[in-house]
Amino acid sequence: MLRIISDNIILRPLQKADLENRVRWFNDPQVRQTLVVSEHFELEKTVRWFERLQSDQSRTEFAIETPDGVVIGVTGLLGIEKEHGLAECYCVIGNKDYWGRKLGTGVHSVLIQWAFEKLGLYKIRADIRTNNSAIFRVVEKLGFKIEGTLRQEKVVDGRKIDLYRIGLLRDEFTPTHKTFKIE
Repeated sequence: MLRIISDNIILRPLQKADLENRVRWFNDPQVRQTLVVSEHFELEKTVRWFERLQSDQSRTEFAIETPDGVVIGVTGLLGIEKEHGLAECYCVIGNKDYWGRKLGTGVHSVLIQWAFEKLGLYKIRADIRTNNSAIFRVVEKLGFKIEGTLRQEKVVDGRKIDLYRIGLLRDEFTPTHKTFKIE
């Protein structure tokens, strides 16, 4: 099983046993304040999504673990377009005991290095809420640039929200982690 190991996190492929946490985190009102999702997540539907995911080459999903094995979130790449060298990234630290520890920066850093080096991608992008100041600190450290504002792009909790489209080219990437190992 693939494991990407860094300073204080491990990324490993998402497993069926992780789905209950994923559903709980994606439904948590505090976590949702940072997400660009409007649907309510259900375990049965998420299990069906996970089963379809096994044959989907356009995305890859990881569980985020601490070195002592505590699963604290999920991350991944969506919309992988190998012919264009492009993918969209996301990260959700759902375990609130680990909030404020700057782990999101490390998770993004490791995920992006793996995407550039092992998948051969050239650009990583994301759509982020314009009012999410925490993610701004993360993406600035890594070298992301705001490419534009997507006005009233999504409906979340019954309200239209603006998003920033951010992008990071391989030669702009500034890793924040010290160690990087793949097992």
